Amino acid sequence: MEFVPRGPADPAPLGGLPGWFSAMLRLRGITTEEESRRFLSPSLGDLHDPFLLPGMTETVRLLREAAARRDPILIWGDYDADGICAASILLETLKEEGANVNFYLPSRHSDGYGLNPEGIRKAAEKGFRLLITVDCGISSREETALARSLGMTVIVTDHHALPPELPEADAVMNPLLGGYPCPFLCGAGVALKICQALQGPEGLRKRLDLAAIATVADVVPLLGENRVIVREGLDCIARTRRPGLQALLKSAGIEAPVTTDHLGFRIGPRLNAAGRLEDARPAARLLMTRDPVLAESLASHLEELNSRRQAMEREITGQALQQVREQPDFGTARSLVVSGDWNPGLIGLTAGKLCEKFYLPAVALSLQGDTAVGSCRSIPGVHIFGMLQRCGDLLTRFGGHAQAAGLTLPAGNIAAFRERLSRVISESCPPEVFRREMAYDLEVPFRSWDEESLGLLEQLEPTGEGNPAPVFLLSGASVQTMRRVGRDLSHLQVTLLDRDNTPVRGIAFSQGEEADRPRDGADLLYRPYLNEFRGRRSVEARIFAIR
Repeated sequence: MEFVPRGPADPAPLGGLPGWFSAMLRLRGITTEEESRRFLSPSLGDLHDPFLLPGMTETVRLLREAAARRDPILIWGDYDADGICAASILLETLKEEGANVNFYLPSRHSDGYGLNPEGIRKAAEKGFRLLITVDCGISSREETALARSLGMTVIVTDHHALPPELPEADAVMNPLLGGYPCPFLCGAGVALKICQALQGPEGLRKRLDLAAIATVADVVPLLGENRVIVREGLDCIARTRRPGLQALLKSAGIEAPVTTDHLGFRIGPRLNAAGRLEDARPAARLLMTRDPVLAESLASHLEELNSRRQAMEREITGQALQQVREQPDFGTARSLVVSGDWNPGLIGLTAGKLCEKFYLPAVALSLQGDTAVGSCRSIPGVHIFGMLQRCGDLLTRFGGHAQAAGLTLPAGNIAAFRERLSRVISESCPPEVFRREMAYDLEVPFRSWDEESLGLLEQLEPTGEGNPAPVFLLSGASVQTMRRVGRDLSHLQVTLLDRDNTPVRGIAFSQGEEADRPRDGADLLYRPYLNEFRGRRSVEARIFAIR
């Protein structure tokens, strides 16, 4: 493992800020005092005009006309947290606009991702006159053509990678089109922009909570509008009046202040559990219900599903790890492809675990008769959607973006796909891409940390994709003690002296085995935090890696 700086550190002050903090802002692309202000104090006034999104003018016109005529409108979403939140945002908005509207979230198990011909025909038979997608549809040329041939007006709103040919819909909206200033909105972010176009700031404020959950859960960059949505949305969630969110926060054990970690690791997985194991609609009903009794029941159901999901995930991942190690090209292949009779709702999690453990692009496939449905996760430097395009003749369908994708292929093509994917990645990506690196911001003397400097770090929140949480280097520390701690002794507690003989206490979660490797000195990647114990406050280190 290599420790690498995020980039050259320029400590020239920005707007009176300390040099070390100014350097951290520059590492995040902030180079002027105005950019610094907008980044550190984002507000709803920083959101862009929604009509800058290509297709927005036509979308608003079509929706308003359909609402005025009371034409039946169907919102077609997705079964993940982003699709659930996007459908909820648009449904609430259109109902307030007086529209005759309903929503459909396909089953991961029987329908698969995105539009499908059978569902479109059923929608037409039920009399829906306008079909609008959220978080899907950008690659659905044939399905879009079918819907229009059956007499439906079709609006496609999506955020995924653009295909060579766009669907011929009545309106197409994707932040990747037309130079939109924030090209990395998630599906719910696009739905929020429609809400903003229809209802202005008042309507937008009502839906910020749902858009914030989706933005974090879908792991899109927390920059630009996304930063505003999450920063403002976290506050909305903490004081939410939605019975469903209140019940969800309670069942997940979340108390204010609500953080991005809460959304990414507690709320998102519970919403996703519905679509992974059963049906995503109860999760959407939970978000939109005004009935506290129903909210408690639905939140309890999601809690149960999430517990089942965790147990099943452990079993599937164990089987996948065994497969990887038994493959003849283990250690030389540039990608991992595993398959089994697995729940298709959990294979994305398995692919993510394999990718993280072996630092290689990973594909997990669920076998369903003669067909395999798969999920991909990748590493920086390997654009997995681009790699799938070079395997397109072996696939039935695929879609996604740089770091994650989904695919379907004949089960008989798995061996050829495994070989092809590894080969095209090897041909396209230099060897250094596959060296695991951990990035840090700066090396700052530990004695510099106090409550004031920690308060500055808090201004970087919300952190996540695109705006990484700060990490610092402590080099040449002398080790005083290292010992295992925790109920199962899986964590590591250390005491150190840095080069200035400043004492440092730290905790490294899930790194207890480091205590078994005697050493006199070490380099650490860490983040400082304020620890309070029995009325005593001290700055300590959360340690991420030891070298």
